Amino acid sequence: MNNNPTYFEALKWASLFIQGIHGDENAPELIMMDTMNWSRTELIMHYRERLLSEQWKKFQMDVKRVGNGEPVQYVTNQASFFGREFYVDQRVLIPRVETEELIETILDKMPNNEQKLRVLDIGTGSGDIAITLKLERPEWQVTAVDISKEALEVAKQNAQKHEAIIDFKLGSLFEPVESEQFDLIISNPPYIADSEKDEMDQSVIDFEPHQALFADDHGLFWYKRIADQLDRYLTSHGELGCEIGYQQGADLKKYFLEKTYIDHAEVIKDLSQHDRILWVKKK
Repeated sequence: MNNNPTYFEALKWASLFIQGIHGDENAPELIMMDTMNWSRTELIMHYRERLLSEQWKKFQMDVKRVGNGEPVQYVTNQASFFGREFYVDQRVLIPRVETEELIETILDKMPNNEQKLRVLDIGTGSGDIAITLKLERPEWQVTAVDISKEALEVAKQNAQKHEAIIDFKLGSLFEPVESEQFDLIISNPPYIADSEKDEMDQSVIDFEPHQALFADDHGLFWYKRIADQLDRYLTSHGELGCEIGYQQGADLKKYFLEKTYIDHAEVIKDLSQHDRILWVKKK
């Protein structure tokens, strides 16, 4: 006889456990839906069914991992981005809603679906940006680079899952594409200054890869490296779009506009009215 709890009872236990430690109260439902590959409606339809013993044990372990501060996306190995599910683990950052706004900006500025643009994604991580762009603009030729071999393994897994053809290359910044030029270059580089650690969620510091989070020079290091080399790798009238920290817009716009090859630079705000995207156009 199965004496394990029903899905409803299991969620009730998890909710009380999470409330007791002031954790993420949405986590138990997310864990259950991702584990079972159910929508919320499907979960409700199964409320009165009982978990199998192995399911109940795993669910308890997963809830306790979240209780210890681990992001639910690492527990379930799933993160939503631009309406799609991506595999994630501690080798890569968890895709953020703010980065979806970078995708929206790119698609708005490049509305022609028939253009066969050559696109470079610097610091691809999970591959969320490169894969999403390829799926939204199938005509584009997308190359994605990352300094982390481990991150590229995750990105390749996601590309295979979504059947997106991406040219992945290992290396820092432009090193893997020495002799190439691109019409559009995109980057969401590490941009958090060490001084901002106190403002960050502890789970991010404890679990997400620091190499993909923090940068020297008040978080501006990688943007300046890109600006110093961009002329060689961007085609005439080519464009660059970067996600930036909310305090970095003015400094970065000034730095790029000091480059003689830059025609235009603007800072675009996110839905919260924070500086979020740097958009640059070459002469």
